[in-house]
Amino acid sequence: MSQIYEKSHKRIYDFLYKYTQNADTAMDLMQDSFLSFHKHYSNSGLSEEKSVMVLYTIARNLSINYAKKFSTTKEIYSEDIDLHSHNPKLEKQAEYQDLEDRLYGFLGELKEDERSALLLKNVEGFQLSQIAEILDISVSTASRLVIRGTEKILSIAQRENLIPD
Repeated sequence: MSQIYEKSHKRIYDFLYKYTQNADTAMDLMQDSFLSFHKHYSNSGLSEEKSVMVLYTIARNLSINYAKKFSTTKEIYSEDIDLHSHNPKLEKQAEYQDLEDRLYGFLGELKEDERSALLLKNVEGFQLSQIAEILDISVSTASRLVIRGTEKILSIAQRENLIPD
């Protein structure tokens, strides 16, 4: 169990953070995910890969339940970056961070299953067959969710003038 935790806790946390956009919530849900896994699967003899897949499933379900129970808001922290320093590298980095934050904010406009599929595919790097297993759906449904979610994100980005029409 400790080996699985060491190898996957950062990935699970990152997944939950991108899903919830709140560091404290992500940390709590990550810990709850591992506790639930330990309680229900510690003696099941699952392979390491299968254990990680189960952890993602637990994490996703916990985040959905959390979102249904509590109204979550994204906390915005201002960075102590002086954009008037005329340092092009810092300015470009700030632009990319702003773009990334805005794109993750758009995930809130997607349905739960679309958001999960997009995060698992594009952020976590899972294959469609793995996404299907985590979400307990068929591979073709996982593919449709990724495609539909991507189309919606592109549409939102166009609406927000982040990409040209």
